Amino acid sequence: MRTSARIGLAAAAAAALVLPLASCAGGESEASDGQVEISFFHRWPNEPKNSYYNDMVAEFEKENPDIKVSVESVLNDAYKDKVKVVAGSANAPDVLFTWSGSFVDELVSNDALLDLGPWLEEDADFRDSFYPSQLEAFEVDGTSYGLPVGMQSKLFFYNRDVFEELGLEAPATWDEFIDVLETIQDAGMTPIEYGAQEQWTIAHYVGTLNQRVVDPEVFAADQDPATGEFTDEGYVRALERFQELAEYMNDDLTAVGHEIARNAWIAGEAPIMYMQSAEVGYFGDAQFEYGTFNFPAVTGGKGDPAELTGAPEGFAISKTTEHPEEAQRFLEFLLSKQSGIAYAERAGELSPVKGAVEEADVPEVSRELAQGIVGASAMTTWLDNAYDPQIVQAYLSETQLMLSGQQTPEGVMAAVQEAAKRVRDAS
Repeated sequence: MRTSARIGLAAAAAAALVLPLASCAGGESEASDGQVEISFFHRWPNEPKNSYYNDMVAEFEKENPDIKVSVESVLNDAYKDKVKVVAGSANAPDVLFTWSGSFVDELVSNDALLDLGPWLEEDADFRDSFYPSQLEAFEVDGTSYGLPVGMQSKLFFYNRDVFEELGLEAPATWDEFIDVLETIQDAGMTPIEYGAQEQWTIAHYVGTLNQRVVDPEVFAADQDPATGEFTDEGYVRALERFQELAEYMNDDLTAVGHEIARNAWIAGEAPIMYMQSAEVGYFGDAQFEYGTFNFPAVTGGKGDPAELTGAPEGFAISKTTEHPEEAQRFLEFLLSKQSGIAYAERAGELSPVKGAVEEADVPEVSRELAQGIVGASAMTTWLDNAYDPQIVQAYLSETQLMLSGQQTPEGVMAAVQEAAKRVRDAS
């Protein structure tokens, strides 16, 4: 999301979005009892993370009685729109959540984030407590603008009990995957649980399929707004593979939300679901053993099938904050090794702090997921963070129509190509 157009929204829309944050923004810097007040904006109003962050704020305030932290949170898609309006303004939160990749690039291009380099240079022990690959994801032109809170990867989670009952093994190739799905379907079950109501879930499937199918040089070139064309025939083939998988998914998938689908998978209604590593924290009610496998290699695909899709998530400090030292103290508390252990245990997240997941009381699968991310040779960035917002919108909305039978792979790519041309012309 490299363009700044998305931040330049109409004044009325900006005012509507800013109002809820105005009471706790950087400008409201002193609490009534003389404490310094900082604001914290994140995207987890749901459990278990909402309670986790509320508890962490309370603990921080107890240890730092001179600082009060005001918290606001909204869900994923609303957060993306809202934070881009308020970031860099006088009403910006002092500490804010950010995705890595082009999301942080766009915030930086709009002069919204504080350069963290001097702080990290001075506090080298804190800087070096993170896995380097996760820290580097928040650098723009060699400058650090964010810190990682959770490592993320996307994998197929599967019900080991069902697989053992049917004599199945985790597939590594597309043909093996289809054989597994056929066997499950023949046994009278829906093989894959999926909710495509929220378009970001589409981004994860399509982005991975694009990486698996399209020539790596073309795949990389199309991520540049100035050169992206999306004319390679591999993009159509990737969407055709998505259509093929949809035949093994639950009915009315475009009307089903991701959380509902995940709950259905946890309840054992389907043995396979494509989920993020962080979602392990929601699996407490699962009455079966589960495992994971990477997205299988696609027959005829030109991309590296060993790549993992995913990217770290993190926090940044607003450039307009009146209290950078207090914001840094808060982040150093949130991102300490002790907090990373708690984050892994309570939220099911994979902390990017060295040793945190290994020392946490978590399922063995969490350690395996963390090791997989740290040891990955390459990570495929989420599609909705890899391209300009106009391209993303065309891609996801048209693919959603395709999944409901109202669009074709060729039609999807025609719309994407039109959006890419507009982006190129404006570059």
